Amino acid sequence: WWALLAFLVPLFVREFVSRKLARRRKAFAEQLPDALQVISAALRAGQSFAGALAVVVESATDPMKSEMQQVVADEQLGIPLDKAVAVVVRRMKSRDLEQVALVAELQRESGGNAAEVVDRVAETIRERFDLQRLINTLTIQGRISRWIVSALPVALVLILSVINPHYMHPLVSTTGGKVMLVMAGLLVVGGSLVIKKIVDIKV
Repeated sequence: WWALLAFLVPLFVREFVSRKLARRRKAFAEQLPDALQVISAALRAGQSFAGALAVVVESATDPMKSEMQQVVADEQLGIPLDKAVAVVVRRMKSRDLEQVALVAELQRESGGNAAEVVDRVAETIRERFDLQRLINTLTIQGRISRWIVSALPVALVLILSVINPHYMHPLVSTTGGKVMLVMAGLLVVGGSLVIKKIVDIKV
């Protein structure tokens, strides 16, 4: 049991950190279209790209506020704006923000109508969100099936332990039973991950 606990604790910790990071990235992605509209409006008002990002910092909430604040701070330290944005792109895994970094680089090198490009990026992001919501609706049955299939064996073990405490004794008292129990747990986890991979469709 201690070996099983030592095996499961890192998995749970990794899953917790991954979920927390995924929530932050999702919140950032949802805030990005509005932030791009603010950037576009600031560019049309005559602000530089760095000044437009400073306007986003003033009006946005976390995580967008803290990420753009770091970009502005790096730019003030002399780091090129496109490279500062590229750091956020890697941290947030945002393909859309990568396009913004390219716009910042193009404006720094050759100028041009960056506001129009930013507007198009924001429109593309909104269309992608609409498509992702449609996909989530169509795959909800698969996600529910994943949780049912994963929870059913655990629920059955608990119910049998309550109804007949000695019924599970061979599994926990013999070497063969322990091996089978571990294998069953690994199969349940593996099946859950496979279903997650199937229904997790990226747009």
